[in-house]
Amino acid sequence: MNDTTPPPPPLPAGAAPQPDANPQPGPAPSPASSTGAWPTPEPMLESTARTIAMLVHLSAILATVLSGGLLSFLAPLIIWLLYRERSALVDFHGKAQLNLQLTLLTVVVGGTVLGIATVLFGFILTVPLMIAYAVYAIVMAIIAAVRANRGEYYAIPLVIPYVR
Repeated sequence: MNDTTPPPPPLPAGAAPQPDANPQPGPAPSPASSTGAWPTPEPMLESTARTIAMLVHLSAILATVLSGGLLSFLAPLIIWLLYRERSALVDFHGKAQLNLQLTLLTVVVGGTVLGIATVLFGFILTVPLMIAYAVYAIVMAIIAAVRANRGEYYAIPLVIPYVR
């Protein structure tokens, strides 16, 4: 029915409505709704992928500074999970930053456990090492952010490959 078609007459009491003999074309049902599968995500523009890959690294720097390295993996993890299927660049840089932040978390937790296990004498060695690796993580995140913004695939050295 369009704007020039008159409305149908009212139905008599107790009568069921009849299907429309001339149905109007409408949106087709999506294949995802009939099969129950999730639709595949749409690829993103290269400039957008570069920006998001850069934000993966910059968000990790901010989270490292704000949480002392303990929650710095959350921001890259969330961004990576949201955009990893839409761009290979974001997938690569998300994994790289996530591995760096998880390695930082391992260094901080391991250094703390070692310091406590040695009746606090281990902190003489582990605290400077934890601080040095945190500074290293921040510097490498800056370098990786610049490389991501250029569209380059930069592998961060000295990380444990938790996510492949």
